[in-house]
Parts: sequence; C-alpha cells; structure tokens
Amino acid sequence: MRILIVKLSSLGDVVHTMPAVQDICARRGDAQVDWVVEKGFAPLVARCEGVAEAISCELRRWSKSPLSHETRTEWRTFRNRLRSARYDAVIDLQGLTKSALVARAARVTEGGRRFAMANRTEGASYEAPTRWVADVAIQLDTHVHAVQRAREICAQSLEYEIPSTLRFGLKAPSSQPTNEVCFVHGTSREDKCWPVANWVE
Repeated sequence: MRILIVKLSSLGDVVHTMPAVQDICARRGDAQVDWVVEKGFAPLVARCEGVAEAISCELRRWSKSPLSHETRTEWRTFRNRLRSARYDAVIDLQGLTKSALVARAARVTEGGRRFAMANRTEGASYEAPTRWVADVAIQLDTHVHAVQRAREICAQSLEYEIPSTLRFGLKAPSSQPTNEVCFVHGTSREDKCWPVANWVE
C-alpha cells in the first residue's frame, strides 16, 4: 500500500504529524509512506522513521510570485515528481487550500482515495477547499490536540485502531552525542517567537 501524507508546514505541525506515520507503519506493515513538505522542513521529515520519500515543495515562496516563469517552471517540476507515483491513499493533514491543491495534484490508483478533515478543530486553521477535494471528509471532535488529530485522521482513513503507545520516530544522526539536549527556539514567523529572556530564565 502506498500512502501520501500532505503536511507542508510549519515546524511544530510537522513534528506533531510524526506519530501518525509511526502508527501507519505499526498497523500497516506493507505501507510505503511518502510525505509532501515545504523544502525547509524536508531534512527533518527525511529523518522520520517510516518515511520512504520526503517530497519537497516551496509553496510559500511560489505564492509570492505565482505567475513568474521561475515559479511556473518549479511548480511543473514538483508536480511531475509528485505524479511519478500513484497512491492508494492521499491524506491531507493540513486542511488548507494549498494542501488541497497538492492533494489534488497527486495521482491515485484505481480505487485509491483522497482523505481530509471535514471540519475545523480548536487551535488549527481550516479552509473549505480541503473538504471539496477529498473523496472522504473525516469529521473530528472540535477539541483535539494536533498530535491526536493527525493520528485519528490516518486511523480512520486506513481503518485501523490507534496504537496505545506514542512514538515520534525521529532518527538522530549517529554522530550526535546522547548526553546533549538542543532547544529549538526558532519559528517561521517572528510573532510566534518566545522572547530570548524567557529562554535564559
């Protein structure tokens, strides 16, 4: 079974999606999981256990000049790469128009289906086109954590019980010391940064 996850950004959202991939691998041993993600987060996704291919795109940058020759050329290259495989399931975990566009661009097998959220949940963005593109729109409880939301969508899409254990499956480089901790204080948007003074404290 070949599965495409569409979760484009941002850093926290990408990390929150990793347990869903671990669930798929645990419950669907024959699954090959590919993941479409913004280029800046592709190295992180590539280190997630169970991801066969991190397919990078640059929708954020492309949206700034959508009609430029460069954007059109890069979009065609991305779309061709995306459409080089057929998927049994395309699962849009982002719930935005841009992720619906990517889900629609992906090819499905005969009998393959596209899945997405049917409704907004607390603390998450949601745009209606994601539901229109989907073959199956999954209704969720409005009060659900991002990690659980992704796990539930994948479980309902692929018809399995969510495992009781929670794993992120993030592979550390072999050269990284095991006695060090790295606090990642950056974000894609300045207004989401935590003040340096708070980190120091």
